[in-house]
Amino acid sequence: MAVFRIGVYNGAREFRCQIGNPTELRATIRDNMVSTLWLTVPLDHPRIDELLADDARLKVDFKGEHLISGPVTEWEGETDGVSGYLTVAVEDDSRMLREILGFPVPGALVGGQGAAEYRTYTGDAETIIKTAVTENGVNRMQIPGLTVAPNLNRGAVVPSGIPFRMHPLADKLFPAATDAGLSVTVEQQGTSLVLDVREPVTHPRSLSVAGRTLKSARWTRTRPKASCVITGGPGEGVERNFRYLVDQPREAQYAMRAEVFQDARDAKDDPEEGLVAAVIMDDRGREALAENGPKSGVEIQLADSGIFQYGPGGFRVGDRIPINLGNGVTVTEVLRECTLEWVSPTYAKVEPQVGEIVNQPDAVLRKQVAALARSKRDQERR
Repeated sequence: MAVFRIGVYNGAREFRCQIGNPTELRATIRDNMVSTLWLTVPLDHPRIDELLADDARLKVDFKGEHLISGPVTEWEGETDGVSGYLTVAVEDDSRMLREILGFPVPGALVGGQGAAEYRTYTGDAETIIKTAVTENGVNRMQIPGLTVAPNLNRGAVVPSGIPFRMHPLADKLFPAATDAGLSVTVEQQGTSLVLDVREPVTHPRSLSVAGRTLKSARWTRTRPKASCVITGGPGEGVERNFRYLVDQPREAQYAMRAEVFQDARDAKDDPEEGLVAAVIMDDRGREALAENGPKSGVEIQLADSGIFQYGPGGFRVGDRIPINLGNGVTVTEVLRECTLEWVSPTYAKVEPQVGEIVNQPDAVLRKQVAALARSKRDQERR
């Protein structure tokens, strides 16, 4: 059986055709980030017109299991007059969480948003994620085909909740899911798009060079930069309010105490929502603690043993992977992303990225740019 099944669909998510053997296919699947895929076919491919359609979509399965679905977002081609190629880029359907804004009053028209400063979602992480998407994506925007799977109340309770004021849902929900130990998924099922969460697992077997599941491993780790955050709220001078958050487990683990300051002068009380100022301040404080937390990562090269695989019966992004470094040292890190590359109809090259990406300059820069963009959007909404 072919490892990849590549289906082409239209904007209504109706099947149009299948792509057999592509010239190239490279998919990077990410945990609580938008996954991407690049597909290349020759220009004389018989269904090239379907890939060039403005509303073209791809749904790709890997070993019989959903891998990625989403719209074609870029087209690129080249020809010498005799032969040529077309390359299309696909972004996973979770991209919609970047395109849905969290209204302060999602049940009102845009002219009625002055009724509240923020809409604050509280409870466990799954409840927050699914309520925010239901109120803004399903009910308010009425995105065609979007459905939300039943809530099973999974994930840790988010202290003080998550406030929204025209923020893209992804800015708040992806980090909250990661902190709560959940993975957010949006999959094309039939003609619907189903949003759900998944509880990652710890893989039962460790990877090691001695066990012949790894060719090599390189491990990096950095100490946290702060364990306490002082958040400055509304007011000026002696009238300004402050809140103090402490990560006590971090302090005990690292025998440390270090402070940073985080601005939240836009936070205000709202009679309709309760102590919104405190909620907003604590939300910014948690973001600062996360940014200044410990970072670790493992560069691994899988051995071609077939013992440790991605997909059905193997690991998935978000799962925790034990890695035996030898000499009694084992580290357990989260599989943050995995790249799968088409080599032949029955074989795909797998490149996992385990833990925080602290040893790849391009990936670190991409993450820093994304954080700056979120900060800028946050400032614009104050």
